[in-house]
Amino acid sequence: MVRIRAIAAIASSLAGLALVSGCVSGTSGAGAEPLTEVQRATIRAAILDSKWSRVAAEYPEAIRPRVTMAPTVPDHDWARAVVRCLREAGIVASVEGGVPVYGSAGQSPLEVAVRFYACEAGHPFESEVASYLSTGQSSALYEYYLRVVRPCLLAAGAPSPASPDRSAVASLAGLAGWNPYQVIWNSRMPNAATAYLERRCPPTPPWLDLEPRA
Repeated sequence: MVRIRAIAAIASSLAGLALVSGCVSGTSGAGAEPLTEVQRATIRAAILDSKWSRVAAEYPEAIRPRVTMAPTVPDHDWARAVVRCLREAGIVASVEGGVPVYGSAGQSPLEVAVRFYACEAGHPFESEVASYLSTGQSSALYEYYLRVVRPCLLAAGAPSPASPDRSAVASLAGLAGWNPYQVIWNSRMPNAATAYLERRCPPTPPWLDLEPRA
């Protein structure tokens, strides 16, 4: 039951992204980050509202908690990030089939739903955030893959596939498009080695994070 809900939550998030993608348009000027603070706030609010609406529909009495968003994570790492958050909140959780599976450790169904909301919403995944980007911002993300991530991986001695035709992938992110980490994530490389590479060569740019900047 909870596994189905987790899968449905991802699908619902992706399906609703196009509805507000028009709120984010254009890129910042030369030398500035592609995502402005106003655009970051718009995306953040849209994601939080969308995810809370599912909780409120089932539990109208639920009190919405304040969520502090962690850095945007690659799609590949999202389930583990959410499960880690759930366990820290006292929820029984594990990753099965690439999705979070979770259940009560004595909490009420309402408490579990609210805590899952806080963990899910607090760990946005890359293609979720990228789906709100304009064409120019999507191109900036592609350039980050191409000119920062891939050279860094190759310099570290890690395998990284060359990009296919730019026109086919520049507007796609996460598991939907080309990513310099594809070979690594699909390999049996030890988790510690993968974590080291992700620290050395961050898969997502800092400007894709949604928390307000100081």
